[in-house]
Amino acid sequence: MTWYYADGSNQKGPVSDADLLALAASGVIDNDTLVWYDQLPEWKPYGRVKPSNPTIPLPATPSVPAVPAGSVVCAECRQIFPLSEVIHHGNVYICANCKPTFLQKLKEGIAPAGKLNYAGFGIRGGSRILDVILLYVIMLPANFLLGRFLRPQGTFAVLMVTYPVSISIGAAYYTFFVGKFGATPGKMANKLLVVNPDGSKVGYGKALGRYFSADWISGLFTLCIGYLMAIWDDEKRALHDRICSTRVIRK
Repeated sequence: MTWYYADGSNQKGPVSDADLLALAASGVIDNDTLVWYDQLPEWKPYGRVKPSNPTIPLPATPSVPAVPAGSVVCAECRQIFPLSEVIHHGNVYICANCKPTFLQKLKEGIAPAGKLNYAGFGIRGGSRILDVILLYVIMLPANFLLGRFLRPQGTFAVLMVTYPVSISIGAAYYTFFVGKFGATPGKMANKLLVVNPDGSKVGYGKALGRYFSADWISGLFTLCIGYLMAIWDDEKRALHDRICSTRVIRK
């Protein structure tokens, strides 16, 4: 079955049953997210029509009723309203009926529905330190053995081999965990995820590019100023997040 789902003012899809279930499991959509497939007369909340069998074969892509031009989906009640009847806050829209609830959530520090909960500089830095410690433990045996083997060749020979090996291990570590699970072990410990701007999972290619952007551009080339950008950015983005179009969020 081919599904479509609403993301703020945007219509996303088509996706299969299995993909829709995966989006729900990752938190990209919830029970109140409006969804549609060709047998539905109108958009309905995901919780009322979610699929139970992810192996149903996909039919030909049908024509789909889009969110009307000039209208958006309220992030709280998931209903469709004209732009003139909603308020705009960040990347979400809120209808008049939901405005008091939405403002109360903001006052209490609760992340409103449809809004990503961005992770700040402190918790990201702590996660980074955990990953550095884990990587050091992983690299230590390999560098020790290489050092003993190459020691007769001199210190320069040792550095010429161990440094590229360390970079390769670090890149493999970061790319695998972020591409597979959305977070390194350090971020997992603090319940953080690396995502695209719409909250979707990043791929292995972007994970690899983000690793080198973080180490070389945010770190080495800018003397760590690229990391500090997360302190004053509205979405807590470091320089490498801007380059790779990623966000770090709390689960």
